[in-house]
Amino acid sequence: MAIFLVFLSGVFLACMQSFNGQLSNTIGIYGTSLIVHLIGGSVLIFYIKAIKKEKIHLGPMPLYAYCGGLCGLILVSFTSLSISHIGNVLTTCLSIAGQVFLSIILDHFGLFGVIQNTFNTKRIPALFLILLGVVLVSMGG
Repeated sequence: MAIFLVFLSGVFLACMQSFNGQLSNTIGIYGTSLIVHLIGGSVLIFYIKAIKKEKIHLGPMPLYAYCGGLCGLILVSFTSLSISHIGNVLTTCLSIAGQVFLSIILDHFGLFGVIQNTFNTKRIPALFLILLGVVLVSMGG
């Protein structure tokens, strides 16, 4: 089930990038980011309060955990801007490459509370293929 949900999140990411790219052409990247986060936050608050009927908990957690919101803001802004300049496919490929490379570092050192998973050199061919894919996609359009 988790694998399907991650795949589905990728589908929604591609949709989000396309919608936000169109929106940023009209209202700019800052307006897009504001609208996206206001809509997402409002829907989530409604769901938690009206449907789940739960309290919103902001319990004790490390300060760095709140940086996810900042990362989301940057993600929406940068991808919205990129879509209109390089298209959805290259934006997505570069985003995935960035995710993979930072994930390697986070896993290897066990940063930000993730399970430490030391880098295995057997992964190098897969990383090379990711880079090759980005290069081929960028040459194709």
